[in-house]
Amino acid sequence: MEKGNTLGSFHVVEGILGEGAFGVVAKCRNTETQKSVAVKVNKGEEGVLQQALYEIAVLKRMQCLDHDICNIVQWDGYFFDKENICITFELLDMSLRGYMEEQDRFFTIGELKPILHQLATALASLHSIGITHMDLKPDNIMVVDRSHQPLKVKLIDFGLARPVSALHQGEFVGTRVYRAPEMLLGVPFNESVDMWALGLVMAELAMGCCMYPGNSHYDMVRYIVETQGQPPDDLLDNGFKTPKDIYRERSLIKSMLNLDASNRITAQQVLDHEFFAAINAPLHHILVVVVQTLVVLI
Repeated sequence: MEKGNTLGSFHVVEGILGEGAFGVVAKCRNTETQKSVAVKVNKGEEGVLQQALYEIAVLKRMQCLDHDICNIVQWDGYFFDKENICITFELLDMSLRGYMEEQDRFFTIGELKPILHQLATALASLHSIGITHMDLKPDNIMVVDRSHQPLKVKLIDFGLARPVSALHQGEFVGTRVYRAPEMLLGVPFNESVDMWALGLVMAELAMGCCMYPGNSHYDMVRYIVETQGQPPDDLLDNGFKTPKDIYRERSLIKSMLNLDASNRITAQQVLDHEFFAAINAPLHHILVVVVQTLVVLI
């Protein structure tokens, strides 16, 4: 796709705004209205096409919301360009990620307050109609106009958004470093995952860096436990993917580092600790099988 190309019947490409696994977002001029818009051009692949149809269904459901009051990008419809589905949105200034990099500094409380209020308004509006965004992050928050102070922001990209009723335990959705612990652990989750992501976004704006930059779910959970403590037992017990060794290890280390020598764990207690249960259990099973086999042979 190049500048000057035409998408559909009357959208002329003026530039590329972004690119991802789904396709590209192009700045286009509508030759009927002479208005510049953002067009999300989805690849003509089966999985991407299905994702685009999901997004359009969510966008249609969101039409009852006032996009300006609710701080959500305005959707202007969709059209086809050959085998590609193209979704049209209002053209905004730049992503909050880009703005953060441009400023190259932490955000002040005075700057954070209106951004938080606007994003909370956007999420409250979505949740009120049973929609979960699922991928809240600085890249999916757009600054409407950098010259406007305080900053006006809008939530974009509903490619992963889902009705709350369609959320499934055990699925991984969204960008890993913004995933809530219940998703990481495979526990049933709901729209509150958006609030977890919002908290991380605000922390990132305040600190200038990602709060939990894990390269895996194990790393993510470890960071969370180290900074916020162990999740409730019922959360751990109900998870499909709970890495219980993280919590067992943490408990064991704390027991060895007890400042009160009289209450410090002994070497034998370390060996008997539940941290080694996953190791000892298979060994015990093997020994039982060996003994039973020997008895039969004798």
